[in-house]
Formats: sequence, C-alpha cells, structure tokens
Amino acid sequence: MKRRLTWLMAGLFVAATLYAEDAKTVLQNAQKAMGNPQSVQFSGTGMNAFFGQALTAGKEWPRRDLESFTEVVNYRQKSARIDFVFKGQVFGGQRQNAEVNGDKAWAVGQNGANPQLANAEERQLQIWMTPHGFLQAALAATDARVKSRSENGKKVNVVSFTAMNKFKVDGTIDSTGLVAKVETRFPNPVLGDMPYLFSYSNYKDFDGVKFPTTIVQSEGGFPVNELTVTSVQPNAPVDLAVPANVQAATIPVVTVATSKIADGVWFLGGGSHHSVVVEFNNFITVIEGPLTEERSLAVIAEAKKLAPNKPIKYLVSTHHHFDHSGGLRTYVAEGATIVTNSSNKPYWEKTFMAPATIVPDAQSKAHRKPSIQVVTDKYVITDGKQSIEIYNTTGDLHSDELMIAYILPAKVLVEADSFSPGPANAPPPNPVPPNALVLYDNIQRLKLDVSTVVGIHGRGPVPTSEFLKFVGKS
Repeated sequence: MKRRLTWLMAGLFVAATLYAEDAKTVLQNAQKAMGNPQSVQFSGTGMNAFFGQALTAGKEWPRRDLESFTEVVNYRQKSARIDFVFKGQVFGGQRQNAEVNGDKAWAVGQNGANPQLANAEERQLQIWMTPHGFLQAALAATDARVKSRSENGKKVNVVSFTAMNKFKVDGTIDSTGLVAKVETRFPNPVLGDMPYLFSYSNYKDFDGVKFPTTIVQSEGGFPVNELTVTSVQPNAPVDLAVPANVQAATIPVVTVATSKIADGVWFLGGGSHHSVVVEFNNFITVIEGPLTEERSLAVIAEAKKLAPNKPIKYLVSTHHHFDHSGGLRTYVAEGATIVTNSSNKPYWEKTFMAPATIVPDAQSKAHRKPSIQVVTDKYVITDGKQSIEIYNTTGDLHSDELMIAYILPAKVLVEADSFSPGPANAPPPNPVPPNALVLYDNIQRLKLDVSTVVGIHGRGPVPTSEFLKFVGKS
C-alpha cells in the first residue's frame, strides 16, 4: 500500500511538471509571436463608461465618448498611467487621470497628486491583464497551467495562474499565438466576486511588437472601456515616480461624525457619503448604506450606541448607484429589510446572494435571504409618533428610481445627489443644477412642509431656506 502511494505521488508530481512545462512552452511561443516589450505607450480614442452608475439597475453603464486616451505601462517598475480626455464636460471633469506604482495609486489634477491608495490593487492587476503583461506574469508564476479547447472551430490554449497571490487569471491564446482575452474576478462591495474581462483583437505590428488595436474592458458584465488604438510605442521611456505626498499617505480610517438633528434623528457624517439614523419605539431605521462594508459596520455600531438594545429593522436606500449601495449587503447580513424602488428588487435579490470569496464579507458568511420592501409610490415607516415617509421622485436625470425620505414630526428631508450643501454663505450656482430644480419640483408636487434638508453628500443638515436660495426660489 505504501509503495502504491509513493508511485501515485510521483505520478502526480510528473503530471504537474508536464502541465507547467506545457504552459511555459505556450507562453514562450506567444512571446515569440507578440514580442516582449518591457514598457509600452499606446493611445487612440473610444468610449469610457461610468461604472456602477446605470440609469436602471441591471442595465449597462452610461457611456461617455472620448476625445482621446493615452496609457503607459512599465512592466519592470510595475507602474501604469492612463489619461482620458472626454468629448464635452462629464461628471468628474473633462480630463481624468489614474496612476499606480506598486502599492501606491494616485490621480493628478489641477491641485497636483491626489492619493488613491485603495485603488492600487485593482490598477496593479490591470497591468498583468494587458496582453504582454499577462505573458510576463504567467511565465513568472509557479502555478501556471494550460488547457486546450476549441473556439469557433479553432484550437485555443487557456493558461491559468494566480496573480498577486490572490486572483485566478485565465488568458486565452489563439491559434496564432496572440492573447485574445484575459479574465478574472475582482471583489466589489455590490457584486461580490465581480466578472472582470479584457478582450483584445485586430492586432497589428508596431516596430516588431504585435499589439491589439481593439480593446474592450468589461466589469460586472458590461463594457467600461471600448478603445480603438491608433498609436503604439513599444519600450517607451516610462518612469512613473511616486509623488512625495502619495508616498507618505495612508488609507484613511473610517470615521463617523454624529450630530443630532431632532429627537431620535441623527446625522452620521465623517466621509464623502453620509447616513441618517432614526430611532423608533422598538427598532432603528438607517437611511442610506453607501460605499463599503467598513463604512456600514461603523454606522451600524454608532446607530446601536445612539439607540441601545434596538435592532436595525430597515435600511432605506435612495437609489442603486454603487457608491450609495456598497454597504447594503452588510445590512442584509444584519437582518434589516432593504427599502428600495420596485424596479431594483430583481437586481438586489441576485446581488445580495452573490458569492464573495475573494474578500469575504458579512453576507457571504451569514448567507441570509434578503428581505426587500419595494416602493412603487409611497411607503411609510411609523410607530405612531415618529414617521418616515418614503417617496419615489419623478423627472430625475441621474437615476430612474431616485427616492427621498421625509421624517416627521421633525420635517426633515433626506435626499441624495440632487443638492449637496457646500460652504456656508456660498453664492448660488449659475446655472442651477437641473436635478436640484427637479428636487424642488418634487417637494412642491408632494406638498411637503420641509424645515431641514439633509444631503447624503455635502456638509450636512441645512435649513430649507439655504436650499431655496440654491435653486433661486427664495
């Protein structure tokens, strides 16, 4: 028996070695076909989509045409930079920049380098999902394996390996030795293990290096970039030094700054996105679960301090956009009922149960069946003394399903993305943002007597008079 086990282990070792050698041969042949630049700069035009910001949940990301783009990658330095220039003004500005070097990420704008350390892992992964980056990373991996299959009647090789000790990456190499696609899954607060796919086609020769002139990058099942490459410079001089302020930066700790709005009503700020906690006789309701699980866990802990020994029964979500819903899975795991527009229910039923194995979250551990309360026009949460009236708005251009929450008897209105109070005594905008006027129209339509407006963005609760001045109705 012992001898049989020894032969079996030896056989498995030989098989693993053969797989590794086959993968190495496939990858080396691909490098011979494509070239092996140590850096590359490429540019062109195309489309960039606003990830996580679909008008309707489950639909494709909104598209924004590019005037031009330029990307540079230094494989040895593990650095990259991409610059987008959009046609016309778009959210975030006409020019957008993203850079990475190792575990440091940043963006360069009018005020210099802005640290974005939380984005470093994703941007680093993107380097190894470029065609030549994939080949280099797979050849350096100790676990590269290859399988052959037929696609469209032609043989392809799929090489798999673990990138960055975390991500299982599959690269499809076609019958001519060209990398056709690279795919993996990346952790997302809303989608869990999110599909991540880069497709490459229409290769051309640029100074002895073959490079794709059509690139389609998809996240969560929809394209985020569709790029037509017109210029490629292999082995371009690329040196992306980390700015001093980025080198010294650390990822900000999640903080919650609490202020009382009215009896049993609190504003929980301390970040770019806020929440509101409302206490009832026997339970708590939280309005908005934005950003990430870390943010939601901090808000939940604070809510339980403000109203001890009471469960969080409801989470009211103003709309499905990912920056506003990244913490919803945490509330599902907590046992809260998610109050949302009726159009979101099929999407949330799927995403709340999506696996999250790369970065396990509370819901992946609890695996709790979600409780969803839909709002078709109006929904009321009340204990007879404190009430929240939740309304669907009409006419909003930002989302097809934006909701507002009206808290009584305090006469507090909670809204997102329509009005974000800036510095006190700031002059009114000219022109007035269209969605702010839509909010005003909805308040009039619903005949709401509002004393205080709380924006999910901005500096916090402000008197209604400030909002009326903002929209030119004072």
